Amino acid sequence: MTTDSAISSSPHPAMPRLRVIATGGTIAMRIDPVSGGPIPALSGADLVAALPGLQFLGQIEVEEFANIPSEHMRPDVWLGLARRVRAISADRSADGLVVLHGTDTMEETAFFLDITVSTELPVVFTGAMRASTDPKPDGPANILDAATVAATAEARGRGVLIVMHGQIHSARRVTKIDTSAVDAFDSVLPPDLGTVRSGMVEFSAAWSQQVRVPLPEHLPRVDIIPMYAGVDDFALAAAVGRGAKGLVVAGVGAGNVNEALFQGILDALHAGIPVVISSRVPYGGVQPIYAYAGGGMALLKAGAIFAKDLNPQKARVLLIAGLGAGYDQNKLGNLFS
Repeated sequence: MTTDSAISSSPHPAMPRLRVIATGGTIAMRIDPVSGGPIPALSGADLVAALPGLQFLGQIEVEEFANIPSEHMRPDVWLGLARRVRAISADRSADGLVVLHGTDTMEETAFFLDITVSTELPVVFTGAMRASTDPKPDGPANILDAATVAATAEARGRGVLIVMHGQIHSARRVTKIDTSAVDAFDSVLPPDLGTVRSGMVEFSAAWSQQVRVPLPEHLPRVDIIPMYAGVDDFALAAAVGRGAKGLVVAGVGAGNVNEALFQGILDALHAGIPVVISSRVPYGGVQPIYAYAGGGMALLKAGAIFAKDLNPQKARVLLIAGLGAGYDQNKLGNLFS
C-alpha cells in the first residue's frame, strides 16, 4: 500500500482541485496473456493519463493508495483509507475526491467512509465492470462522470457517493445487483440521488440519511451468519469460536430464522455478543412481525438489534464501526435505529 502522489495536470488555479485515490479493482486490470484473465496492471496515474478530458474539470492529483482486487479489501484497509480521506479534508488540499475501487465490495468500503469520515468534501467512488483491455471498457466514462460529480458544488454535504453508469447513488442505499452488466448498481429506497450525462450533473430530491461513528483505532471481527432452509447453529458457533465480537444474521423474509439458529442467537446474546438481524431479501427491510421461536418479534424481545434498511454486508460494516468505537448494546441499538 502506498500514498505516493503525482500531479497529472495543472490548469487555471481557480478550477476545483480534485484528488484521485486509486485502490485497484477491475478498472485497473488488463488481460494477462499467460493466465487468460484480468489481473492488476494499471496505476491510478495510468488511468488518469488516458483521459485528457479530466484537465477541463480541474487540477487533478493522483494518489496510489493500493492496487488490489475488490475481494482482497479488508477492514484494516478501510481504516487506512478513512484516515487518509480525513487528512485530506482537514488540510483542505482538495475540493473533491474520487476513489477508484473494485465493484464487488465497493458498497462496503464506501459505507464505512460514509459513517466514519465527517466531511462536507465530495467523496465519490467509482470503478468498472470491464477490464481496461475489454473492447468496450466502461472505466474511462465512469472516472470522468465521478470526477464531474466530485467537482460539483451540489455534491458537498451529501455523504459518500457512488457513481456508476451515469447514476449517482448514496453509499447507504446502493448495492450491486448484477454480476456482469455495466449497469450493475441500484439504490434501495429512496431512489438514485441523481444522474450525470454529457458532463451535466442533476441531483434528484431524494436524500439519504446518515449516521456517524467516531473513527476507531482498531476494528473487531464481525461475521455474517446466513439463514437457509435446514440450517443449524454450526456457522454461528464457529464464528464465536474464532473470536467474533459481533454477529450479523442474514435472515429470511422480514428478518426471521429457524429454531436451531434462534437457539444459537440466544446463546450468543447471553454471552454478551451483539447480534444484528438483517435480511437476504434486497427490498423492504427487516421488521419484528412473527412471535414464534425464530420470528422477528421473538428475536427483538431476546435482545437482537434490527438493521432496518441495511443489507447484511452494510449491517456488518456499521456493527464493526460501532463496536470499534466502544459502543455498548444500547448505543448500538440507537445507531441502527
